[in-house]
Amino acid sequence: MSDWYAPAESVQALLRDRADRGVFRSFAAARVRGRLDCSVVWLREQPIRIVFDPKRDMLEFRDLLPNLSAKSSMYKDFRKFLKGRSAADLPPHRRVDPDRVTVRGRNRKGSVSVALVSLDRDWDYAVSKGLKLVNELFLGFLRGPYYEYMVNNFREPED
Repeated sequence: MSDWYAPAESVQALLRDRADRGVFRSFAAARVRGRLDCSVVWLREQPIRIVFDPKRDMLEFRDLLPNLSAKSSMYKDFRKFLKGRSAADLPPHRRVDPDRVTVRGRNRKGSVSVALVSLDRDWDYAVSKGLKLVNELFLGFLRGPYYEYMVNNFREPED
């Protein structure tokens, strides 16, 4: 077994546990080129891709937000939102400890991903905080002034 096997097994077990408890409507996982590549149906109808790269200690939610220009005000607000998740005034259950996890946003050709890099290799913490962060992104940040974006990109009803 290679050295990536144990962390990938741990992350897969943590995600599978969430699926077994009904957090996800579906869950699939595969090992691809030393990474764990998962697909979950969760907050929207389209699958969310979660990639764990044990060589980089990184859990990435790939291509979460489509059609988002890096020059848009929404993308700038998204970056502020991510940075704000580590603010000391947030309650501990909503806060991402910057001494344990680094949160990154990436915009590649208008498709935005969110990555968490574990600094202490506590995969339970990284998975838990990653899922909470994505949940807040969809149910908080996007539901506010960006609801029209949700309507246009995720088939949300126009209420």
